[in-house]
Amino acid sequence: MTPEGDLPEKGKKRRKLRRLELLRFHPGDSFLHRLDPRTKLLALIFMSIVALVFSSLPVLVLAFLFELVLAFNSGIMNRFLRALTLVSPIFILVIVLDSFFSKVSGGPVWFSAQVGFLHPEVTQAGVIFATAMGFRLLVLVGISFLFLMTTSHDDFTRSLRGMRIPPTLTFSLRYALQSTTSLTDDTRQIMDAQRSRGLELDRGNFIRNRDKLAALFIPVTVSLLKRSKHTADAMQARGFRQSASHSCYKSQTFGKPDVLMAILLAAFILILIVVSRVFPF
Repeated sequence: MTPEGDLPEKGKKRRKLRRLELLRFHPGDSFLHRLDPRTKLLALIFMSIVALVFSSLPVLVLAFLFELVLAFNSGIMNRFLRALTLVSPIFILVIVLDSFFSKVSGGPVWFSAQVGFLHPEVTQAGVIFATAMGFRLLVLVGISFLFLMTTSHDDFTRSLRGMRIPPTLTFSLRYALQSTTSLTDDTRQIMDAQRSRGLELDRGNFIRNRDKLAALFIPVTVSLLKRSKHTADAMQARGFRQSASHSCYKSQTFGKPDVLMAILLAAFILILIVVSRVFPF
């Protein structure tokens, strides 16, 4: 019989795994899914630069709203919002710390104290700056989540090959992305198998379970070594790197959605520049 105290812990583990599944790619036919991965990579770089260069709250809010529009248009709004909850503790921590220890001060002082050598102070300008830093985090994380949710590993690798990146580098990146998913699945299966044998991995903390972790790490390591050997044998059997030229049976091409996305990004940066001039805070 399973103790009733274990049920909440197992439920938390299952919910955590389901939340991590939100970041996986799911095929679709939306505007974002039809974009060339190189275009989505450009959008990822563009939005990251916007988040790091601008510190104005209205600009960062508009950037986040732009990502919400992309998610809604792609039909992944619910998954996108649930995925953002993964970083909600960091979001709250950033706002709280930047509110009490902000490098910007001004306006009414809502709280001030002296705690040893620390001087926490909450001002109107500090709260605005802290909120902007929180939205900066959401913009950076949001565009990365959109890229992961709408881009398959195969399409991304073919796009890199189209950019004349060396085949060894593209294969390594492709294999690393795929191995992350495969290793997660193997670890989950091994944990379920060990639980079925009576190993209680869900009870206690990391220190108390340190002796039990060997029963998890050893099978995972063996599985990883076996998978690496099978991959090496398959590469050798197919003559990887034996020929000078490599080709893909399917190539990625730019289309009308990519041109439209480039126009949207160009127009969006002009809007952000105007907003930053009008609302500099």
